[in-house]
Amino acid sequence: MPLFGLIPLTCFLLAFFYAPLLIIAYYSLYDRNNGALTINNYIEALTNPVYLSVILYSAQIAMLTTVITLLVAFPIAIYLTMYASSLERPVLLAVFITPFWIDFLLRAWAMRNMLYAIGMGEGYAAMMFGMVYDFLPYMLVPLYLSLSRLSKNQIDAARSLGASTGIIMRDLIVPYAVPGITAGMILVFFMSLSEFIIPSLLGGVQGFTMGSLIYNLILAGDRWEVGSAIALLVSAIVMALTLLIVFRYKGKVMLF
Repeated sequence: MPLFGLIPLTCFLLAFFYAPLLIIAYYSLYDRNNGALTINNYIEALTNPVYLSVILYSAQIAMLTTVITLLVAFPIAIYLTMYASSLERPVLLAVFITPFWIDFLLRAWAMRNMLYAIGMGEGYAAMMFGMVYDFLPYMLVPLYLSLSRLSKNQIDAARSLGASTGIIMRDLIVPYAVPGITAGMILVFFMSLSEFIIPSLLGGVQGFTMGSLIYNLILAGDRWEVGSAIALLVSAIVMALTLLIVFRYKGKVMLF
């Protein structure tokens, strides 16, 4: 009987995930000149210097976004788990998480209007500000879950034994935070790698990232076969790296 409960979920995944994925895979192997299957689209995606430069630029933005969100989220997570009171903690969590119940596109437009209001406008800095703001919860929540396993009494005991702040951070806090750091980096890097809306609205001419490239190839440039190949290549790389990291930590990564 429990197996029958999987049927609706399986049908949903087949219809709305695997079927579109197979269609994209077919497009990526399609040769529009003769209608045959070919790998030339993948060869072009991997050898065209314009495509490669956009992919590397997107990876640079994703890495910078990941590093900044980690630097911002880590002290916040420490404060929430170690110093916030039982009344203060849920309030602060709600302050960080509640805005993200609003539609993603609406948040991006609101961010754009706010940045224009303070004279920042479009550009690289505005794009990075928007990226960090939007992906901060995906770093904060895993960190908070990891550090919540660490008791403040352990830190007090370490201090009473003469451990300095640096030693406590290195030997106590960071080891507890590693699963959350890993999960947060996976989520933020791979989601920001293919982000389209924020760079398009906030980046201006510097917002042409991989999401914009795929959009232009498929919808604007009528090169949907090459766009599909790039999308699948990036998806395959993301999946492979995610599995590698998860198996490296033997399932201990806190992906919620």
